[in-house]
Amino acid sequence: DVGAGPHRRCCETAAHAQWLESTIDLPYTYDSGPRSLCWNSINNKVYCANWLGDNVTVIDGANNSIITSTAVGDGPYDVCWTSTNNKIYCANYWSGNVTVINGVTDSVIATVSCGIGPRALCWNETNNKIYCANWISDDVTIIDAEHDSVVATVPAGDSPYTIYWDSLNNKIYCANYYSNNIRVIDGASNSVINTTPVGVHPCALVYNPTNNKIYCA
Repeated sequence: DVGAGPHRRCCETAAHAQWLESTIDLPYTYDSGPRSLCWNSINNKVYCANWLGDNVTVIDGANNSIITSTAVGDGPYDVCWTSTNNKIYCANYWSGNVTVINGVTDSVIATVSCGIGPRALCWNETNNKIYCANWISDDVTIIDAEHDSVVATVPAGDSPYTIYWDSLNNKIYCANYYSNNIRVIDGASNSVINTTPVGVHPCALVYNPTNNKIYCA
């Protein structure tokens, strides 16, 4: 017991403090422009999509050192990892495709064409599918993550901004920035099952599995 007053408050603050462990400098490639991150838990690697560098930096999760940089498409905007096949998917905004990277070798194993302006990804673990929200073409490309082929394209609202998977009900929620709503896609049938109005410019989603709720910013 450190007593009351300022000394006690100071000690309590220090006990719960957070601090910067390290900073990783990316190689200079016309200003790398790091845009998004994902973690590969099998190989303990972090993947960083570099918007301006047109590459993905691979970082060792144990010592924070750079392992390699993998060239992808034009304007990589988002990355996500699948544990089933140990692959990393990178949405390339300007080239209109998704680059598939092997999680062991960190080499490109496929390039999948999608809609125009792909900017957000999520993975459906139940059916092993990747969902790619396409900002300009106003749709969602659904990719079979086993064979890296397109299985469906479903309509979204105006400018789909972000996308998230509900693991309990196997539904995918796509927030549409300019139409101010969320399009709900059935994970099994690849069909749109609902459209829910929300506030102005929805731009972030998260799923709470404890209470089975989706939160939209």
